[in-house]
Amino acid sequence: MKELLLQDVLSVIEGKVVRGNPAQTIKSVASYDDHVITDHTLVFIKKKRKSFPLPQHTNSVIVVTSNPAKLKGVKEDTTVVVVENVKKAYFNFVDYYRNLFTLPVIGVTGTCGKTTTKEMISWILSKEHKVVSTIKSKNGLKRNLDYLMNMDETTDHAVFEMGVSGPNQLLYSAHYFKPQIGIITTIGTDHIEGFKSQDAYIREKASMISAVKNGTMILNSDDKISKELDLKSFKGNVVYVGTDASAHFRGHSISFNHEKAGMDFVLSYKGGNYPCFVPGYGSHNVYNALAALAATSLVGVSLKEAINRLQTFKHIERHLQFHDGFRGSLIIDDTWNTNPTSIQAALEVLRETAKGRKKVAIIGEIEELGQYSVAEHEKVGELVVNYDVDVLITIGHQSKPVCRKAVEMGMDPSAVYTINDKNSLLKLLLQVIDSNTAVLFKTSMRRSFKDVMKKLIK
Repeated sequence: MKELLLQDVLSVIEGKVVRGNPAQTIKSVASYDDHVITDHTLVFIKKKRKSFPLPQHTNSVIVVTSNPAKLKGVKEDTTVVVVENVKKAYFNFVDYYRNLFTLPVIGVTGTCGKTTTKEMISWILSKEHKVVSTIKSKNGLKRNLDYLMNMDETTDHAVFEMGVSGPNQLLYSAHYFKPQIGIITTIGTDHIEGFKSQDAYIREKASMISAVKNGTMILNSDDKISKELDLKSFKGNVVYVGTDASAHFRGHSISFNHEKAGMDFVLSYKGGNYPCFVPGYGSHNVYNALAALAATSLVGVSLKEAINRLQTFKHIERHLQFHDGFRGSLIIDDTWNTNPTSIQAALEVLRETAKGRKKVAIIGEIEELGQYSVAEHEKVGELVVNYDVDVLITIGHQSKPVCRKAVEMGMDPSAVYTINDKNSLLKLLLQVIDSNTAVLFKTSMRRSFKDVMKKLIK
């Protein structure tokens, strides 16, 4: 973070020093219990409890509290600042710190593709600029402060993944980051338990429009829900990406490049046509790339430079990673996360890369779907049949509707299995796998059965 003097932020947080040095240097910021406290940390105690023990191994800590009597272990070099309302003081400081910087900030959300899109943007920008971004998909709300504090005078751009698992979370993150460019990759079905309804989930994702205020929204013109978002009150600019003729950044002539393990496509933009390649299989990666190219062009990167940089992009692990497998089989690891939208993308890749092999899909339970669980798992059963899967293996009780629907749609019942433990899965796969088999592992990170997969990878 940019180092600050306490005396310069006292008026911002409406605080009074009752002990210690007003000229103390602030080198980091923490919310008590949520972040690490080190030397010269400005600590906000927002919680309520009987006492607040302070760390004894740190020096020159600055504590912001509304009740100094509850502090325990106050060292001689500790500075104590009293405020009337700690939560208000905290968010006043967040506003103050964010407003110290006028750099471009890009916020990315969506049901699928947000991590990859964020990584693509960061990769393109990082060639010539210092970029602050979310680490992988670690987008929990408690991390917002850490990411904000990573910004300093040397930062040129910031790219933040803004995930949601409940109401009002996106605007909460926007309070920290204040993005001028917002991206919604897709809107499908995910984390419904936290929202109670699909409509509430859609409204939460759509709140990115409010988050960017008068900035620029990048939307997927091929995504039905995104296309129907109400933009009447939005005063900023809207840029569409997709394969639809109405898209400003339009991708077409899309094909799998098996030699280079990625996707070829042509980008049409403002009358020009630009041949592109993005590493990683699947048409979903073309959409991710289009959003990344649109965003980076908005902050001044030439399309030629961005397209060239994109060719060397490396995906995060467990995003459709290909491995040589047991008995000469092909193993595809897509166990980072799972929802109906990402399952469809993975099944497309399985079909297009199997090259005549027997296609085996291992589908894990989709979590946090609430009342939509059965219906959404049934949709996956339809996808399995539509993408010509030869052997279906589901994991867990909630995934049974996948099997049931696949059989209803004509899949051979003898090629459909439901298992609940890793030993049963390994035993079954050892019977099924040979050199003519392509196996897709599509599960959540929390129940990835990675031990089984490791035994099958050479």
